[in-house]
Amino acid sequence: MANKFTYQVLRDTTTDTVIKLTGVFDGSSQEANNSRIQANTLSNALATNGYLLANATTQFANTPLPYYDLQMTGLKYYVNMPTSNSSGQLGSVEIFWNGYGTTAAAQYANSATIFHLNGDGEFGLGEQLPSIINNAPNVLYNQPKITTANTASGDIGVYTSGATANCSYTLILTFRKNNSMYQRGQFNDPAAFNYQPYGITP
Repeated sequence: MANKFTYQVLRDTTTDTVIKLTGVFDGSSQEANNSRIQANTLSNALATNGYLLANATTQFANTPLPYYDLQMTGLKYYVNMPTSNSSGQLGSVEIFWNGYGTTAAAQYANSATIFHLNGDGEFGLGEQLPSIINNAPNVLYNQPKITTANTASGDIGVYTSGATANCSYTLILTFRKNNSMYQRGQFNDPAAFNYQPYGITP
């Protein structure tokens, strides 16, 4: 048996997405994936020219934005990582906002951890907790001149530590989308979104 990982989109709307990730380990290696969830592949992601990536044709540039803003609003986790060494150190699953850089090592070095996980639990707005914003360094999505060289992608990565044979995890993650980067319908029905020339002006 080899390590096995799955990715399943449970819901993906104009405002939010719910994704299930699983991993099962054979003891030969750890997981090290900087882009386990690729933010630019989610429904209604906009391209650099303002058109939807999913609807791009040869007439329009199918080029993703340098960064897509997601906020984590919920997490349920079931992590089976037993004691992994003689000192009693537990294994864990780390989920993180991927950082900027031209190599995977640089991106991880510039990443921002969201959680280290072991056992079972949940996080969410139901517990009166705030959503978790992307705090990876140099997330400059409100700036007019951003490039992939100095900006995190918005992807979510997963690294494991101490996973031995028959270790496993299941994560169910919920994210809210920033609709300046994911269309909510403003280009299909501008009047409903108060866009010019339909907007009210003095």
